[in-house]
Amino acid sequence: MQATASGATVAPPSDRDGLTGDLYALAAYLLRNANVGTFNAIAELDLSFTQIKALCALELDGVECSVKALANSLGVSLAAMSRAVDGLYERGFVEREEDPVDRRMKRVRLTPAGREVPLALNAGRLSTLQGLIDSLTEGEAGALGDALAQIMRRREEIAAYRPPGKGPAR
Repeated sequence: MQATASGATVAPPSDRDGLTGDLYALAAYLLRNANVGTFNAIAELDLSFTQIKALCALELDGVECSVKALANSLGVSLAAMSRAVDGLYERGFVEREEDPVDRRMKRVRLTPAGREVPLALNAGRLSTLQGLIDSLTEGEAGALGDALAQIMRRREEIAAYRPPGKGPAR
C-alpha cells in the first residue's frame, strides 16, 4: 500500500489492475446469469426494447415527462417513442395527457402496473445476487460484507441503490 498526500492508503497500480480484473470477472458472471432471467421476463411481457427503455427511464426519474423529452433522453426518434408510448398506454403501463401549456405535447407517466415492470426486472437480478451470496462460505460472505460496508459508508451515491428491505448489512 502507498500513502497519498491526504494520508489515505492506495493500492499500487498493479494491485488495482488485478482488482479491476477480478471485479470485472464477478460483474460479467453476475450479468451473464442475471440476463437469462431478465431476457425471459422481457419476452413474457412481449414489449419492445424501446418500450422497456421507456419504462425504466420513467421509473428511474420518477416523474412525468413529455414524449419528446423521453425520446431525446433515450436517443430514439419521436415517431418511434410515440409508437412505443401508444403500446404502453394500450397495455395500461403509462398514462398520457396533453401538456397544459403546449397542447401539441403529450406528457407521460407510469401507472402502478408500469412501475411493476422495472421492479420485476430488478427482482430477477436480485435473485441472481442472492444465489451468489448463498453459495459463499461464511468467511467469504463475511469478507465481502466487510468490504461492501466500508464502501457503502463512504459512497452514499452507491448505497442509494440498495433495494427496499435490503438495507445495511452491518
